[in-house]
Amino acid sequence: MTLSQASAFNQKNVFVAKSLKKYGFSHFAKKNFKKGDLVIVGFGKIIDHQTSHISIQIGVHKHYIPRKWTGRYWNHSCNPNTYVKTRTDGFPNLLALKNIKIGDEITYAYWMSELAWSKNADENNVKCKCGESKCRKNILAFSQLSQSDKLALIKSRHCAQYLNDL
Repeated sequence: MTLSQASAFNQKNVFVAKSLKKYGFSHFAKKNFKKGDLVIVGFGKIIDHQTSHISIQIGVHKHYIPRKWTGRYWNHSCNPNTYVKTRTDGFPNLLALKNIKIGDEITYAYWMSELAWSKNADENNVKCKCGESKCRKNILAFSQLSQSDKLALIKSRHCAQYLNDL
């Protein structure tokens, strides 16, 4: 998959607008999605470290820098409507975790892709704004989840493949 292919696919499925959760910009559904449908594909420049802002982890020592249409506006929710499924090329897809309606903000839980936050990561200082009834108040990485939450996530296969392989 190329950047232009990923961008074209995503632009058919989502549009960009201001986040309803006050995260800046976000992706919103252009059409209805059923549970399990492919919503958005990720793609970008691969780097060997986490950045302070806007990188997505795809391996223990591998992140990518997304563009506008390939992950830049993937925002966190403690009750997301998508989950991460790793493609054979190592990049993530977001699949519908539940039915998504036209106009719904597309979210995923950062703990589905991020192992741990680096010292300079924005998530260390930003409070969660998802507004869900079971909001954890902080944006957690996989390593910060309870052991039972980690096992449940791995069992569900709703996280990056490299986390399943740890």
